[in-house]
Amino acid sequence: RQNRPVIRTLSLIAALLLVIASAHPAVAYELLIGTGPSGSFSYHSGKLLCRIFTKQDQEMTCSLSESADPIDNLTNVQGGSLDLALVDSLLLEEAAAGRGPFQYLDISYDQIRVVSPLYEVPLTLLVRNDAELSTMDQLPGKRINIGPFGSPQNHLFKLFMQTQGWTEDMFPVFAELPSSMSQDTFAFRQGDVQILVHRGVHPDSVLEKLMKDTQASLIGFADQGMVDLVTSTPSLSRQEIRKATYPSLSATLSTFGTTMTLVASADSDDDTIRSLITALEQNSRSLQTMHSSLADFGVEKDAEEWFGSIKTHRAVVE
Repeated sequence: RQNRPVIRTLSLIAALLLVIASAHPAVAYELLIGTGPSGSFSYHSGKLLCRIFTKQDQEMTCSLSESADPIDNLTNVQGGSLDLALVDSLLLEEAAAGRGPFQYLDISYDQIRVVSPLYEVPLTLLVRNDAELSTMDQLPGKRINIGPFGSPQNHLFKLFMQTQGWTEDMFPVFAELPSSMSQDTFAFRQGDVQILVHRGVHPDSVLEKLMKDTQASLIGFADQGMVDLVTSTPSLSRQEIRKATYPSLSATLSTFGTTMTLVASADSDDDTIRSLITALEQNSRSLQTMHSSLADFGVEKDAEEWFGSIKTHRAVVE
């Protein structure tokens, strides 16, 4: 009888510990996703993915690792310090082939697996009225800014130049101004350059304001050079910008571009990948409504054909 209060107290403590444990379950694992810098659409998409993944699996925590260098994200997935990353399709193809920015890197990207394509990233030209540009053949002889050296739009435009047989000296101004501090848009407004090479998702509020303020036109790469480049480069695709995207667009704009892609390490647990793909499939409609560039999202697309030696995780769920 004297032991009853002690037993009762121990029972209460055990019950309390059980309540605390159930209220704060142990976290099974953490997911770390590599994206572009804060403010980029890649970063915004990473936040959407984290929301979807943690909703699917409440024992998962998800956080973002932002980087201005997309090669860093790819290399960190290869090395295992990132679970997932948003990586451009052209970068993936070049990593697999060891060309472009990877030709001097002594790294084999054989541990990268494609989880799903996410959204398209078109390449376009913003053209001032005084440029009097109606066909792509008229581009040489114009003052142009192609973006900073090493940037995706710079690299992609130079690939297009190769198909056309163009060289830098065919342009009176061949600038590589960045968007930081509005250097590129300031030069465009002042008329120092007549054409801006633009790569990004649409609609773009900065681009829309620039078109409105300067009466500039948005032009796509709809010519045989674009067709040849897309045909010879599996990670590129023909893309469209819908008429309703900007008030100044009188028709759907045809061009080409890359695809932002969710990749993972080949060492990732199959159950985890299966859970992520299931989450994407079950939330595809809500993801499509979050931004117009995600409107065509679908995980059923086969991405393996893009990258040669880089494989897909689709086999995990088949």
